[in-house]
Amino acid sequence: MSTKVLIAEDEPLMRERLVTLLRTCWPDAEVVVTAENGNDAWDGFLEHEPQVAFLDIRMPGLSGLEVAQRIGSAAHIVFVSAYDQYAIDAFEAGAVDYLLKPVEADRLRKAVERIRQKLAFRPVDLTDF
Repeated sequence: MSTKVLIAEDEPLMRERLVTLLRTCWPDAEVVVTAENGNDAWDGFLEHEPQVAFLDIRMPGLSGLEVAQRIGSAAHIVFVSAYDQYAIDAFEAGAVDYLLKPVEADRLRKAVERIRQKLAFRPVDLTDF
């Protein structure tokens, strides 16, 4: 079963780069939503319920942080930004990773590996003990 992914990025070239790199780094992931602003990202999340969201921090409408707050723990979040000063806020919002633009393939592979580990993790059911 493929992992459903949302990509929200207001810069068209960066959005396409992320889609292309993700197909290379994570061929079994399915990009179900690409959004150019936070409002479309949130609507797409509600419609497609992806397990992973790559969110630009600063974009029109809702910011990536605002979208992440709405998503909560319903998906794994990776922030993408040209600005490193938002990293603390991103991790406080529960981010799995924080990628600086321009995103490089090697760095994306590391983020994908972190996500895969989290997706594979199954909490222990304490009622078994």
